[in-house]
Amino acid sequence: MSATFGELSDRIGRVGELYARVHNITRTQDWYLLKLTEELGELTAEHLLINGQARPNPDGLGGTREALENEAADLFGQFVLYLRANDIDIEAAIERKWLRHLDRYVELDGTTHVSSAEPA
Repeated sequence: MSATFGELSDRIGRVGELYARVHNITRTQDWYLLKLTEELGELTAEHLLINGQARPNPDGLGGTREALENEAADLFGQFVLYLRANDIDIEAAIERKWLRHLDRYVELDGTTHVSSAEPA
């Protein structure tokens, strides 16, 4: 996949619009967050299933790498829709929240123990 994040976001946004129209879904601010939570639950279920920490589905479906990847794609797609609905510039936020630490961590790597704590 060689699309930029903006291009990918636009394509995901279009799929989201069409899906909502076809299925007559009114997407509210709450809907975006609840749908994101639902998809995280489905990814969690596949993760547990593929790692032997959940009972197999009665229909025998799931528990495959492809099922896990599909749920990850659903979660990512819904996250992109959430970002779009809330006018969040995720590239700027990641730069501000995560990537600003990169130079400092690279400098510390190998000479000082870097805390495993994630950036606050």
